[in-house]
Amino acid sequence: MIGLVLILLGESMVAFRHRPWTDFYFPIVWLGYVLLLDGTIERVAGASLYRHSRPLFLAMLPISALFWWLFELFNVAVRNWTYVGAEAYTGLSYVTFATACFAFVLLAVWLTAIFLHLLLPAHGQVKSAGSPPGWLLVLMGALGLLCLVLPVLFPRYAFGLIWGSMYLILDPINDRLGRPSMIGAVWGGHWRLPVCFALAALTCGFFWEGWNFWALPKWTYSIPYVNHWHIFEMPLLGWIGYLPFGLELFAMTNFVLPLLGFEPLTLELPARKVQVTAEHAVHPEPATSS
Repeated sequence: MIGLVLILLGESMVAFRHRPWTDFYFPIVWLGYVLLLDGTIERVAGASLYRHSRPLFLAMLPISALFWWLFELFNVAVRNWTYVGAEAYTGLSYVTFATACFAFVLLAVWLTAIFLHLLLPAHGQVKSAGSPPGWLLVLMGALGLLCLVLPVLFPRYAFGLIWGSMYLILDPINDRLGRPSMIGAVWGGHWRLPVCFALAALTCGFFWEGWNFWALPKWTYSIPYVNHWHIFEMPLLGWIGYLPFGLELFAMTNFVLPLLGFEPLTLELPARKVQVTAEHAVHPEPATSS
């Protein structure tokens, strides 16, 4: 209920634009989204990231902000988006304002992925194909580095490569370190993990772009060659970038969390179960007959 109230409050702030108070609609509406989704997952599966792993929930807020500041650094090279109406914020006030807005990106995508995982139909047992070969992991890492270098050298032509670069670099490292990885899941025949995260980022992208369209401050795009046929501010082909962005957030999360003393975070592949953390996994109890 609190989540829904916050979403409605944030939407009203977008509509009325009574600045500067309504400038902070973004963290309010996305906190509401996160709480609403977390509560829905708890009712469906008995698992809540907020209730059962609160230190991790809170840690993901600054981690999320750091992740998006990294993409802001990438944007210095490609200059694909700019912010309009934020001119009043400079220096420390801008960093504080932007960090508050960036803090809910990670939780929003993760909880959406978990929710989508619950909605997907069950599938049969898939026989594991073993671990991905070392040459494939090395190739992925090399391609990831190339996806970072080329946009810096040729930003007008290679700008799209930043979306997926961190996945290609970090996912093979996670796999080699024994952490959850997309490539490990797919190599074993499990496609639910990448599908859930790609669709989760696209779903969140729809709400990001939709709320942003009528807001102020807001972001706008300037993307070479594809800057037409917009859905909200985003060009039609630009929506494709949300799909690898979801994979990136998965890989980046499981690279950083163990460095901070947390267990890796993943979805459980068997249907109708959600693993919040390896330590705090919550599973539906089997039914018993009286």
